[in-house]
Amino acid sequence: MKKPYLIIFSTMTIDGRIASKTWFSQLSCPKDLERLHKLRAETGAVMVGAETVIKDDPSLRLKYVKGEDPYKIIIDGSFRVPINARVFTINPEKAILFTSKFADEEKIKLLKEKGVKVFQLEDKVFNLILVMEKLYDLGIKKVMVEGGGILNWNLLVSKVVDELRVTISPYVFGKGRSIFDGEGFSDTTESPKFELTKFEICECKNEVHLIFKVNY
Repeated sequence: MKKPYLIIFSTMTIDGRIASKTWFSQLSCPKDLERLHKLRAETGAVMVGAETVIKDDPSLRLKYVKGEDPYKIIIDGSFRVPINARVFTINPEKAILFTSKFADEEKIKLLKEKGVKVFQLEDKVFNLILVMEKLYDLGIKKVMVEGGGILNWNLLVSKVVDELRVTISPYVFGKGRSIFDGEGFSDTTESPKFELTKFEICECKNEVHLIFKVNY
């Protein structure tokens, strides 16, 4: 299968939460934000799910490093994301939406008029391997995934994740959104194998950044 090299980047609490029960998700120190934006620049494409756009309304632009703003890939089978979200209103020609053939055609028309690329797949819960193949055909060879937890899980079980980069932030949320939020595995034999390739203590001296290769 020809697909982009896929890197999940998440900053999580000690107990594995990327957002609290109230969707608070500002966990990164300034150095971690720089680390995140550097990877945005290096990959040139950022992927997010519908819930991340709805809850956070990110612009997905570069802020802490110099470079060209990345492509913004939105995965939204039901097309729940509002058309006035910042991913569509700021540099709309850089936005790529993957949704289903059941999505609101009027909303799709308005996005296309702005310059957004829209691809409609067969089902609301669609095959992410097809998404990877389409991105590769578009010339996108490297993608950074910024979640959320549902998208992270679906990519992992689709076996398209090549690398996981995690910053552990010194907090605990208890209830909240998990870094991988899905059906769950029964035991370790079902899980992909994560090979630790690099780790470092952040310059803030209170976070740890880990890089894993993902093996299936």
